[in-house]
Amino acid sequence: MTQPHLLVVDAQSLAGRAAHVAAGDIANGVRLWCQMARGAALDVGATHLVAAWDHEGPTFRHALFPSYKHRRTGSMRARITPIREGVEATGVVSVSVEQFEGDDSVASLMARFQPEARITLLSNDSDLLQFVSEGVAVATYVGVGKGQNGERIKRWTAADVHTRFGVLPPQLPAFKALCGEEGDDIPGVKNIGKGTAVKLLRRWQSLEKALEASEFVSHRDDTAKLAGQHDHVRLMLQLTTIRTDAPVPMLPLSDCSISTVSWPSGSAARMAASPDGSATGSTTDGITRMAAGPGLEAVPFPEEY
Repeated sequence: MTQPHLLVVDAQSLAGRAAHVAAGDIANGVRLWCQMARGAALDVGATHLVAAWDHEGPTFRHALFPSYKHRRTGSMRARITPIREGVEATGVVSVSVEQFEGDDSVASLMARFQPEARITLLSNDSDLLQFVSEGVAVATYVGVGKGQNGERIKRWTAADVHTRFGVLPPQLPAFKALCGEEGDDIPGVKNIGKGTAVKLLRRWQSLEKALEASEFVSHRDDTAKLAGQHDHVRLMLQLTTIRTDAPVPMLPLSDCSISTVSWPSGSAARMAASPDGSATGSTTDGITRMAAGPGLEAVPFPEEY
């Protein structure tokens, strides 16, 4: 019997891009989200799909560090909400957990279903790359024909992550804790940039070993920059580490079957985008042209969502 293959979608990141490209046209936003999710599902051969979204309101990260994502105004979130409603109307199973972000729900669904299915995570940002491994595939939607062998996705390997960031996937949370993450308003450690973060992690392998060493190395050693900052560094690590223990619903895998989704197109997308079927704005070929032409990687992706 063939093992089920579950695609866990970082729905918030896809919706952020869909909203940005659709420029206020809800129907096209829903259609684009579905194009990306369905295209990725076809490329990886997924049999099941579940979408994880941010929950409204503050998260445990805000409780730990009130300045977390403080520069985000919420305008993109307001544009994402109707896209989520349209996506859910197609039958895509959606999950969000109070006090957790969508990434945490993605990772927790991954952990929940790993004993039952092959897992691929789909996301348009780098946070979930920390889970790239032999047991978990991570993919990014790049556009029609823009991936390897004409696929719509980029499949990340540990080597890809190392080439991009200079560290291995499990080290990404420590890397971002050290050098910070500007888009999330995570400051990192003073006087440590990306190059120094890579150097420290290559030398010490783990953040804890680097912290231990910081108390006895020469003051000229970059490791000494961590001295006296252990609590701060560990706080940064809590912000950058994606949780796998969010209390996601105990869904049976069968509820996530792709066969139950009514993928929208044309007028169907417009009906899904509005409860009364009267969504405004014309359905154009702009989304198809965007996906099939320059590719979505050519479209600037907004950090605020």
